[in-house]
Amino acid sequence: MRGPHLLSGSVLCLSLLACSSAERKPLPGQGPGTPGDGTPNGGIIEGSAPAGTNAQACPQNVDIVFVMDVSTSMGAFLSKLSQEIDTVDKSVNALSNSAIPHYGLAVFVDDAKLLNNGAPFQNVAVLRKEFDSWASFTSTNQELGGGETNSTWPENSIDALYSAAKSYAWRPGSLRIIIHTTDDTFWNGPVNENDVLIQHGYQETLQTLLDQEIRVFSFAAKHGGPDETDDVSQGWFKPYGNQAPIPTATGGFAYELEGVVSGQTSLSASIEKIVADTLCQPYPHVR
Repeated sequence: MRGPHLLSGSVLCLSLLACSSAERKPLPGQGPGTPGDGTPNGGIIEGSAPAGTNAQACPQNVDIVFVMDVSTSMGAFLSKLSQEIDTVDKSVNALSNSAIPHYGLAVFVDDAKLLNNGAPFQNVAVLRKEFDSWASFTSTNQELGGGETNSTWPENSIDALYSAAKSYAWRPGSLRIIIHTTDDTFWNGPVNENDVLIQHGYQETLQTLLDQEIRVFSFAAKHGGPDETDDVSQGWFKPYGNQAPIPTATGGFAYELEGVVSGQTSLSASIEKIVADTLCQPYPHVR
């Protein structure tokens, strides 16, 4: 989002032998909670891992890629994520004796970039420094390439999601999660907007996420634009045209972004619950 506004107040087992058939139960609906309605209890996902699932006995690795809007109004969220990422890492490590978490990062304004050439970061300390750096970047109101002002409200979530899905070094058999954040709508490519080529479209990106068995959990706004009154919920909380919201279609969930910045939603507890409820659970389209 442009302007000076800040927000007031984001599966399969390693092999089928890793879990019994009783343990490989689909999650209720398309993901925890009720898609589009927010979550009670401070925004932490309701529910728990299905009965019979023993996270400590599950050897599935966990790959989490953060896909972050780094436009002007997103600094507060990135700072919050930096403050809580160590807690997230400790929680994910504690969920399983043998699962090893890897973390990646993609950022976007109108242009998009998958960082570290799509490889996981060496450790969580390096990732935290990236969050701090991009939180500072938001004050520049520039495109990622530098020199060009980001003067439009839609941002390039789609290319960033596509790049993370297609080019990140996802490990075979890992639990694949994208934590996506944005406070506005998106360009739907292929199209040239604000002198930037938006390469990919909604349908292509959604299909790539499904093909890669990636669950998307979005921390998004329902209203945005120049006066923060435009409905920007399509694709995250509501269908986009005749297609399901990306979080719903991929077995994920959409949270209201404002709750994280205001402290009403615990970011670290939500991410911990996301992993706990999906570890060693089948991807939604697997029957």
